[in-house]
Amino acid sequence: MKFRNDISLLRAISVLAVLLFHFKFKFFSGGFVGVDIFFVISGYLMTRIILSGFKNENFNLLSFYKKRVVRIFPALLAMISFFVLVVGILVPTQIINYLKGFYSSSLFFSNIFYYLNTNYFGTASQFNFLLHTWSLSVEWQFYMIFPLILMLIRKYYLNHKKKFILLYCLIMAFSFISMLFHTHSDKSFSFYIFYPRAWEMMFGGLAFIFEDKFKRISLNVKKVMFFLCLLVIFSCIYLIKEYKVLWPSLLTVIPIISTTVILLLNIDFKFLENKIVKFIGNISYSLYLWHWPFWVLSVYFNVNDRLRYKIFFICLSFILAIISYYVIEKKTNDKKIRPVLILSLILFSISFFITKFYQKIPIDSSVKNLIFFTSDYKFSEQATLQYNFDKEHKNGEKSFDEYDLSNLKVKKDSVVILLGDSHAGMMSGMIKEIINRDNYQLIQVTTDGTYPMVNSDTPFEGPKKYFNYFYLDYFPKIRNKVKLVIINSNYSGYTTEELAEKLKFSVDYFAKYNIKTLYLGQTDTFYFDYPTTYYLQQKYNIIQPSNIEWKEKNEKVNDFLNTNLKNDYIDLLNVHIQKVNTSGIPYIYDTHHLTKYGSDQYKNIIMKRINKYLY
Repeated sequence: MKFRNDISLLRAISVLAVLLFHFKFKFFSGGFVGVDIFFVISGYLMTRIILSGFKNENFNLLSFYKKRVVRIFPALLAMISFFVLVVGILVPTQIINYLKGFYSSSLFFSNIFYYLNTNYFGTASQFNFLLHTWSLSVEWQFYMIFPLILMLIRKYYLNHKKKFILLYCLIMAFSFISMLFHTHSDKSFSFYIFYPRAWEMMFGGLAFIFEDKFKRISLNVKKVMFFLCLLVIFSCIYLIKEYKVLWPSLLTVIPIISTTVILLLNIDFKFLENKIVKFIGNISYSLYLWHWPFWVLSVYFNVNDRLRYKIFFICLSFILAIISYYVIEKKTNDKKIRPVLILSLILFSISFFITKFYQKIPIDSSVKNLIFFTSDYKFSEQATLQYNFDKEHKNGEKSFDEYDLSNLKVKKDSVVILLGDSHAGMMSGMIKEIINRDNYQLIQVTTDGTYPMVNSDTPFEGPKKYFNYFYLDYFPKIRNKVKLVIINSNYSGYTTEELAEKLKFSVDYFAKYNIKTLYLGQTDTFYFDYPTTYYLQQKYNIIQPSNIEWKEKNEKVNDFLNTNLKNDYIDLLNVHIQKVNTSGIPYIYDTHHLTKYGSDQYKNIIMKRINKYLY
């Protein structure tokens, strides 16, 4: 097959757009569309290989898979293995999180793992060294499934081309419609999972299927179309804003079609033979692999905003990408398939084993505790008891119909209600110890990411309906038995204007029933997880400017709450507590949720105020 200089250009544009977007350069706010361009290119190349094989009667599925393995696996395995050492030595609190990404990347299911365990659009995901491997996993799943689908309709391609195109477009339409559906119901699903993304790669396939049709277009018209499509792609990279659009969405069609048209045109300008463009296109896969972990490292060490360090880490990315391309990518061939697969399984097994049994590894116990609270505390039995997960603290991802409401049954004559989001949930175990005595019953009405009010502004439909049920149906029926309502929320997640509106609802609603209310105070917030923040400060004396900004914001919110709620507010922000004990157990396990150790340190002050209201 003839070398396509236009594909090399598209690869170079894609990888540079993604790289400069990740390194936060001003004019690349939409640089993430580079991944979508990569998808189209991959779809074109895979469709060309498969359908050409059908036509020439020499397509071999096993051979196809072998070539994909030796093309993709070795460079990836080299990169993730290199950063095991970097993370383990420099940021050990992240090593288990890293190894989870390691084993899910090594066998190409990291997209599924990240969908189930993280939110791409959340801040925490931006500190994941291997987050970018989600796109490689999507492509790999496409490579595995796509040829099987085409083989099912192979006879139509060879004998009934129109039927083949119809079936192909129907499959692509299913993927596209599923993307539209999931983008509005679960945007992380449409972002991470294979089949809502497959239409992008199948668009690339259309470029091969219809490329003969475009041969009839005059060269001058092709030139105009080519540069118009390039202009559209550059406009997307410049104009689209990451946090202001849903992605993928209808808008994604624009760069996808533009890329597809360029592939359809198959035009070879003289300037496309530029050696630099070719070179960047050649190393684009390795450059994509190496740049993101270096960016994350720069974030942890608080040098990501300085131009000289950006340039330094970009240069490092290029150097290692060049080494990877010449030493690994160009040296692997089909004969090395067995050692590559064996190595993948070995690395998967080792990394998976370590994530499950690292507590038994003889390392410093204080560091081990910091690692545990960073990586696994939220899944632990202790956290389950702290929050009363599932039974009483409802999962925000679930629908209201899935909620078990048996915990809302009134069993005593005097009821105290704990009401709020996960910040109320994190206090529930400790408050239950205070309340569940004498004739009092604590009823916990907490869920995720939602302020407790009617028709709360939240991305979670389940919690919204849960609080609607509480206020409109449940509470009016039991109000005569309620002696106190305790409210807590992540107040600093809202502007003071939004908070004023929410507080007005809460105050007015419970005042209407003459019910006493007590508001638990704002607690600390950090830029990334506190155990890592603490480690970096102790080890390298690194203080994140963003933590200072969060401190100022929390203080502003705390003053606002004190002023507006007065005696009904418990100021926790100014309570002196021990942030990490001698065993290395921290008071916060992520960016803003208390551990059991942390919540217990507020127990006395909260107990005094509760007792004042109840006795």
